[in-house]
Amino acid sequence: MATQAERRAATRAKLISAARELFARDGYAETHTNDILEYTGLSRGALYHHFANKQELFEAVFVAITDEVIDYAVKHGKRTGSSLESLISACIAWLRAVRKPEAAAILLNQAPQVLGWKRARDLEANSSLLLMTKSLDHAIATGEVQVPSVELAARIINAMLAEAALAVLYGDPATSIAKQEAAIRQFLEGLRSSA
Repeated sequence: MATQAERRAATRAKLISAARELFARDGYAETHTNDILEYTGLSRGALYHHFANKQELFEAVFVAITDEVIDYAVKHGKRTGSSLESLISACIAWLRAVRKPEAAAILLNQAPQVLGWKRARDLEANSSLLLMTKSLDHAIATGEVQVPSVELAARIINAMLAEAALAVLYGDPATSIAKQEAAIRQFLEGLRSSA
C-alpha cells in the first residue's frame, strides 16, 4: 500500500505530466487549469495543494524538462581525454535533446514569456548554466581553454545553443542541422588555449 508521501508525489507527477503535454500542444495561454484537471481526473484541491497557481505548475514543468535535457546531454555526450571535446560533445547532445518540439516550445519559447526573463534566467543559472560553467572551469583547469570570463562564456554558449534550437523549432531552413553542429564545434574550438 502506498504511503501518503508516495500518493502526494504521484499526484504531483501526474499534474506535471499532464500540464507538460498540454502546454507543449496548446501553449500556456490556451491551457486552462480546468483542462489540466479534466485531463488528469484530479480535483482543483489536489492542484492547489501542490501548486499555488498555473505559473507555478509551469515552472515545475520547466524544471522537469530542463533536468531531462541535461541528463540526456550528460549521458549521451562522449567522455574523452579532452575536457574541451567532452564539452563539445555534451553541447551537441543537449542541442539534439532540446530540438524536440516539446522541449523547445516550453524551455525556449514559452518560459521567458510565462516566467519572465529574470526568473527563467535564475532557473537556468542553477541548471544548464551551472553545468556549463563547471565544464568550462574544468577545461580551463586542464589548460585546454582560455576565456576572459567563464560566466560570460557560459552564457554566450547557452545562448548560441538556444538560438540553434529555436531555428529548428520554427523551421528555419537557412542552416541544416549538420551545419549548426559544425558551427557550434568551430565556435567552441575557438576557445582552445593557444599556449
